[in-house]
Parts: sequence; C-alpha cells; structure tokens
Amino acid sequence: MSPLYPPQQTCFSLGCTNMKKLMRAEQRPAILYTLDRGPIATYSVHLKCDACHVGFHHHYLIDYKVPAHDRKRTYYAHVLDVLHVGSHQYVDIAVVRMWRTLNLVSWTSMSNCAPFYNVSLSKDAVPPPDFPFKFGLSGDHIWSGVVQLSLIKDLQLRGQVLEIKHGGDHRDRFTAPIRARNLRIHLYGQEELHHYCTKCTVLHNNNNNNGAPDRKFSVVITDGVTVGHPCCGIHNCHEPLANNCDRFCTDHLLTHLHICAIVNCERSVTPLTRTCNDPTHQAIEKAYTQCGQARFQLQERLQRAYVAVPMNSDTSDVTIADLEADDPLEEEFEVPVVVGEGSVETLIIVPCGMILARETFYGAEGVISVVEMFKRVFHDESIKPSHIFYDKNCTLSYHVRNDPYFKSIGLSVNVFHFQCKHSIEDAWCQEHCNPAHFDELQDTSGNWLFNSSITEQTNVWFGGYHSICREMLMDRYVFFLDEIILQKNRLTKEKLHAEGRRPGNWPLIE
Repeated sequence: MSPLYPPQQTCFSLGCTNMKKLMRAEQRPAILYTLDRGPIATYSVHLKCDACHVGFHHHYLIDYKVPAHDRKRTYYAHVLDVLHVGSHQYVDIAVVRMWRTLNLVSWTSMSNCAPFYNVSLSKDAVPPPDFPFKFGLSGDHIWSGVVQLSLIKDLQLRGQVLEIKHGGDHRDRFTAPIRARNLRIHLYGQEELHHYCTKCTVLHNNNNNNGAPDRKFSVVITDGVTVGHPCCGIHNCHEPLANNCDRFCTDHLLTHLHICAIVNCERSVTPLTRTCNDPTHQAIEKAYTQCGQARFQLQERLQRAYVAVPMNSDTSDVTIADLEADDPLEEEFEVPVVVGEGSVETLIIVPCGMILARETFYGAEGVISVVEMFKRVFHDESIKPSHIFYDKNCTLSYHVRNDPYFKSIGLSVNVFHFQCKHSIEDAWCQEHCNPAHFDELQDTSGNWLFNSSITEQTNVWFGGYHSICREMLMDRYVFFLDEIILQKNRLTKEKLHAEGRRPGNWPLIE
C-alpha cells in the first residue's frame, strides 16, 4: 500500500511564492480501513514548506507560524477519498458512507458500527510483526468519520471549508463547528424547508405567470415523540447537562440539588437521598429506585422494543383503518419526582414524509411552544402552510383565535386522532377542528387528499433512535438528529422523483 500523501507535493498556501517541490517530510505509521480490502498497514506523510512554515497533511493544512495553542487544521476544499479519524487511523470515504447508511436505515449506533466492521469487513487481517499498532476501530472513530463527512459536505455546499483546533483530544476538536451547524439549522431550518410536491401540495395557476404555478395550498402535520434524552430537572430549562447522570444543569445544580425531588416540596433532602424526611416522599423515591432495577428494566425494555427496532425506515402510506387507537381506559400514572428526563422532539412533517423542522421541547410539548416554533420556522410568508394538522389543535386554535399570523391557516386535528381521541361533546373542537369542515382537504368524491397520519409512521422510525441518543451529550444529540433527518429527506426526495411526484422548492419551480 502506497503512503498517504497530501494532494500535491508543492506548496499551495495562499500568498506563498515557493514553487519548488517540498522536501521536508515526516512519515508516521498509520492504518487505512478500506471497504474491499479490510485494514491495511501503511504510512502517512506530512510535508512542510520552509518558506511559509505551513504543513500539509493528507486532507488538511496547519500554519505553524501561529502559536501552538491557537493552531487550527484547515481542511482542503474538496472531499478526499480518505478521512483521518484518530491519531493513526484513516478510513476510506466509502466506509464512512456505509456507517452513515447503517445509522439511517437500520438504527445502528456508532458503537455497533465498529464491531460490524471489525468482524465483517476486516477479512481477519493482522498487522505486520514489526508494526507498532493493532487493527481495530472504536465507536469514537465512527463518530469522527461521520461528523467530518457531514461537516465537510455541509460547508462545501456554501463555499466554505472546515476548520478545527489542532491541539487537544481528537473527539473534542469538532465541538465548535458542530455547535455552529446546530445553530444554523435551528435558525434557518432544514434544506427541504421550502419543499413541495404533488403529494403534499396543491399548485394553482391564475394564468398570469406564463403557465407556471403562482400559488399553492400546502399542508403540514406536527407531533411530538420522546426520544429519551436527559435534560435539566427545571421545567423548560434549555441549558445542557454537564453529564447525563446529572439531575440539573450547572446553572441550577447548586440552588436545587439540596431540595427534595418531589414536585412542590421545598424541604431539604436527607443525607444520601433525593427526598426529605417525609415518609411518603421517601416511599416514592424507593419505588422510583426499584423501577431502575433489573426486573422493572426488563419489562420496560420489552415495551420499548416495539418502537426501538421498527421493521424498516420507510414511511409508507397507510389507511386510517390500519391504525390502532390507544386503549381509552389505559392511563399513565405520573409520579411527581423531578428526574430530568423529559425532553420531547417535535417534528413538522408534510404528507409525503418530508421532515421540514425539528425542535427539542424541554419538559413537555406545550401548545405555546408549538405556536412559537411555527412562527419561527415559517417566518417567511411565501412558505407559510395553508393548513396545520395537530392532535392538540382544539387547544391551539383557541389560544391563537385572535392572532393575525394564524388567520389564513386552517387548524384541524388529523383524521385518526379526531375519530379516536376527541370528544363529540367538545363544542369548540367539533366546530373549529373537525377536518371534514375543510373542503380543501378532500377531493370531489369526498376522499382525503393528504395523508394526515404520516406523523404516526414517522414517529415509529424516529423513536428507533432512542437507544442511540439517550447517552449523547446535547451538542452531539442535536447534530445527530439533524443529520439523520437530512439524510432521510434525501432518500424521500429520491423516492418522490421515482414516483413522478415532481418535488421542488417553492417558489423556485423546477
């Protein structure tokens, strides 16, 4: 195997006049993990320019004139065929794409992608006797590869390059660009925010635009799904936990850790417990602790398995008759203990399955939070939906009855929930949220034009990431979910093209 060289052997640092071949080289042992040949022992070669003191590595450069603590790795503008995922580990780009596909279509975690490669693709290879490193990948290597590929491609689409700090732990080098992308998607939305197709949008033409559609009737559906990420025990606190075992964020740790964990109790805790000396409160804590023991965990995991490993990642159309209502007699018993595990992921989806937005709600899926999410996501009037399906629209519609933003938006409960979960005695709901009252949702034969139950199918797919995400810290958690949605949307778009649904971005008509 030939060594891993920089893309060229002359200096290409901006402003450097040195045109000679770079002769100062450093060679280090490395392992290249390939898709078809398994792991290969090789060497990575780093070149340095004596004129500008810039060092060139396989897929990034470092300016050594900068003080050591401020040095950065600046990636090359193009995506190379190999990524550096550890101190001496390099991975073929095809392998990284395989890992990302496993994440997407089979809910495979980073830690499980590693043994998948080590067992299935290593071809029982062993390093040469004199080679200083053993073969084998870890979950951190998989995470590093997936993050790098995603960030490089994301920045490339906007004409930018990836920059990370040079020093420190390899797994922490990507924190800053991860946070930057998380914030950008939160502010500006997913790349399919302007999506339309014939499956989720009715296009109209007033014959004043050379035959091209000039207005639309679009439908979105929103719902919440608990993926299970720990959060601060203070309701609606957005600060991340320093450790997923913590009950409170650093802002609330000192002020609340000594207070009894029972809601509305302000007494101090007794030593080595999370509750005060009230016998009832201690009994609740004991019951809660027992729920974390083996027998209770096995029962909970058995129930969770129904959504933890769905049959597949497809969100195909189903009829209302195919869905089952929850048992109306089955009620949830809520123990009033502050445990800090209550984040809910709220998705905005269109009937074709495209996911337009995701947001983490801390504590509960409140109606006011949903209203704020819609106003932020659809602040551009040109893409504001014409109709919103939401299972709590009877409450939301009353809350926004005098809000000008929602005057032009129809608000109804999706067909499945309206038939199964909403009382006929609720006059407001029956009058304002019955989907049958909106003629534009049905064709001339009375058939529903849109699949308003798409969230039920999408939540099953999305809930499959529960076991993968629950141990992630907040930055990684948000990044991973946004990336999974982005990749899922691209698969959905390919499927819509294949079905002849003519997907595009409004108002740019293809």
